[in-house]
Amino acid sequence: MSLADLLYTLIPNTWFRKLSKLYYKTLKKMTRKITEEQFVQLLTERLDVQKGDTVFVHSAMSKLNIAFSPQRLLEILLEQVGEEGTLLFPCWHYIGRAETYLRNPDSVFDVRNSVTTLGYLNRLAMEYPGAQRSMHPTVSVCAIGKRAEELVATHHLDLYPCGEQSPWYKMLSHPAKVIGLGEKLVSLSFVHCVEDVMKDEFPIQTLSDTPIEGKVVDYQGDIIMVSTLYPLPDIQQRNVVRFFYDNISKKGGGQFKFKGSNYFRVDARHLFDEMVILARKGITIYGKF
Repeated sequence: MSLADLLYTLIPNTWFRKLSKLYYKTLKKMTRKITEEQFVQLLTERLDVQKGDTVFVHSAMSKLNIAFSPQRLLEILLEQVGEEGTLLFPCWHYIGRAETYLRNPDSVFDVRNSVTTLGYLNRLAMEYPGAQRSMHPTVSVCAIGKRAEELVATHHLDLYPCGEQSPWYKMLSHPAKVIGLGEKLVSLSFVHCVEDVMKDEFPIQTLSDTPIEGKVVDYQGDIIMVSTLYPLPDIQQRNVVRFFYDNISKKGGGQFKFKGSNYFRVDARHLFDEMVILARKGITIYGKF
């Protein structure tokens, strides 16, 4: 485990964010920017993104030291997966806990117009011609490419946010990767797919007993009510990085640094299968049970 990972577990989150911001500001001043050629090589050789892949992308543009625009970054990602591939991006539109959002009577998710709070690249993806966005009220996902509609169309029909009707699980039917650009494994949303698919078989309860309805404005402009379970407060006590270091094979995934910035790569099917086996032994990102 790196010094940064250790600090993340030891100091208050606000302090860590300030130190992180200072680090990346200094990095951009002192380090040469990554060229397009270098980035394509990184995608191919270390992140293992290939033609035809389905790739779920987590990103933090402020932590990437690249010599090209976010628009060009999106184009490169699309070129890398090709016409047969698909990109997915997390695009929820609020800040804070899902339960707090759902219990606010003024909360409305407009699938066409609600702006994501998860970064500029994700916003560009939402605006890309042909992009599809799932109608889940708390964990909406945007998809671009051949399988976009297939992956997001039924997300809002599942009580479990990352359940069998969600893009996270549906992408397992295809060659699927999850990558982090400027992000560490702490940002990996896919880890919750195992919990939501295993349901009561998972060693601990991570979601509420009863659902809450969220108000959604659909693609036709009609208001629909979508029921969803929401994460319990206790699940914030987790250590994804330590879980990976201690339990997950290299084939499942891992994180690394390149020219000072963080990246991670996950093979979705391998990780899912490994996490199911571990969960049946009581080993989870929340500890051992």
